[in-house]
Amino acid sequence: MTTIVDGTTGITFPSTISGVSATQQYSGRVLQVVSTTLTTGFSASVNNSFSAVTGLTASITPTSSTSKIMVFVTLTIGSDTNYLNAQLTKGGTAISGAVATAAGSRSLGTSAAWPLASYGTYAMAFNYLDSPATTSATTYGIQIGNYGAATLCVNQSQADDNIAGRTRGTSTITVMEIAA
Repeated sequence: MTTIVDGTTGITFPSTISGVSATQQYSGRVLQVVSTTLTTGFSASVNNSFSAVTGLTASITPTSSTSKIMVFVTLTIGSDTNYLNAQLTKGGTAISGAVATAAGSRSLGTSAAWPLASYGTYAMAFNYLDSPATTSATTYGIQIGNYGAATLCVNQSQADDNIAGRTRGTSTITVMEIAA
């Protein structure tokens, strides 16, 4: 029987299929999961820019440089305009492969919405499979933005009045290391 040992966690993976390496047998398996849920409100004033959402990051240290990182995001977002945009970041910088391809003067993001009315909250969800090629700690996060001047919010509406008609929610970022 052949085994491989993950040097970081000390997990031993037995090779039980004749002719198939232990590494190949564990390819595609989830090695670790890190998740952060933001339950408080966040708002930022933007003008043709993006702002990092404070408290909505997840940091993971891959056990192998060949591992993939699957990122899942659910976002409760609000604005005083009808345009909502979010982008996935790694180390505070937008991940180019997770952002739409440039097309004229259009605003780009990982996910975008054009709600029918402003002053509400809206659900946004997206995922991305990253190949960080490192065994160093890697932090994933979210930035929200707008093509013009706006107040954008996470987990609350822009007005956020203390009345039953105003809504609040939570937002989550989950990262999973996938053996490759």
